[in-house]
Amino acid sequence: MKISGRKGKEPGNVVSRKTGSVQGKGPADPAGPVSGVPSSGTPSLAISDQGRLVSEAHRALDALPEIRVEKVERIQVAMDHNAYRVEGHQVAEKMVTDAVRELRNRTR
Repeated sequence: MKISGRKGKEPGNVVSRKTGSVQGKGPADPAGPVSGVPSSGTPSLAISDQGRLVSEAHRALDALPEIRVEKVERIQVAMDHNAYRVEGHQVAEKMVTDAVRELRNRTR
């Protein structure tokens, strides 16, 4: 895996996924050795099994739609009072729209 041109690539830095801001120790000392870089000067990257699992978990969470808590609570109250009504054609229309959007995203 090659990593280049990214903010915060110095060892010990962390780039926030939300803001893109860099937090950490700052740039490495150019005169000193850099960990993770072999003597040949070619950067390398080793990811542990735990790191891979964390990465997979992040991707899975990112793929989930955001939950609108207020809307869910409003629907739950309506269901509790037997007042939640949905037209079948609205459900079918939403399902078709979502399926078409998903197919279009796959072809990109």
